[in-house]
Amino acid sequence: MAVTVKAYLLGKDEAVKEVRRFTVDQGVSSSFDYLSSKTADVFTCLKNNGFNMYYRDEDGDLVAFSSDDELMMGLACMKDATFRLFIKGKYIYIYTSPAPDMNPQTLL
Repeated sequence: MAVTVKAYLLGKDEAVKEVRRFTVDQGVSSSFDYLSSKTADVFTCLKNNGFNMYYRDEDGDLVAFSSDDELMMGLACMKDATFRLFIKGKYIYIYTSPAPDMNPQTLL
């Protein structure tokens, strides 16, 4: 039997930007690599950017996971036979300073 995943893409201040549902075959449901790849396929905006995945534990905390063992702990927190997955994109901010003054008088 397949595992139903309800995935929430989180934006600024953890506001939900997009929600999608998909299934994962039981045989690969505890594979972090498979779930990560499937998530990137479903949320195409994540394909070229990194992202982190989280589940909500029994205390209501978002818990990051990045391995099969941690995913299995998250699957144990499933409610209503649905695994709720929370995703945060990794955004890289590059600061560029203004170009130096290229006045020929100052280069002498």
